[in-house]
Amino acid sequence: MPTRQDLLPYEQLIQTFLARTGTDLDAQAAVFNLDHSAMDVIATMESLALRPHGLRHAGFVVLMTLWISGPRETRELAAVLRVTRGAIVGSVNTLERRGLVRRIRSEIDRRLVTVELTDSGRDLVTRVQKDWHVLEVEVTRSLTVQEQRTLASLCRKMAAGARAMRRDRNGHIEPLNPALFLSETTKMPNKLTPARKRR
Repeated sequence: MPTRQDLLPYEQLIQTFLARTGTDLDAQAAVFNLDHSAMDVIATMESLALRPHGLRHAGFVVLMTLWISGPRETRELAAVLRVTRGAIVGSVNTLERRGLVRRIRSEIDRRLVTVELTDSGRDLVTRVQKDWHVLEVEVTRSLTVQEQRTLASLCRKMAAGARAMRRDRNGHIEPLNPALFLSETTKMPNKLTPARKRR
């Protein structure tokens, strides 16, 4: 197998080994590099933009979602962020201890909990997002604007294909379409009247 000059040594080793197994090396390289690039980029941005503020990536994503979309039920957050409710509860617990979010229990159904930003949480996420965006610009600086757009488009296309595979093979239906998440009329299935906001 000819050696690609842009491959790092460990990727060369992996591909040399897998070539003997009949692996589609282009498909393997696409998934491998998507995974490793995401890990490298997020680890770098978390270290430089979030940790100085005492945040982890999971908590930052929750704060950003609440900042952009407004208060949301725990299960809505889990659905749109594609994590378990347990993971959301853990992140919210950490953020609540710092006074960055508050829980509001529904007066209609006590099982339903809405999470909203506190003033401190809104102030923090506003400041942190600026630091995060500086790094977004810096980490993509080696790409042209057209390459950035192409990369984003290809990632969306690949993600859509992965979601279709889950739906077709496992009968998995997304509980909430992220594209509709910011709509004020979007409702979770069988959602009851949302909790009243505190005055």
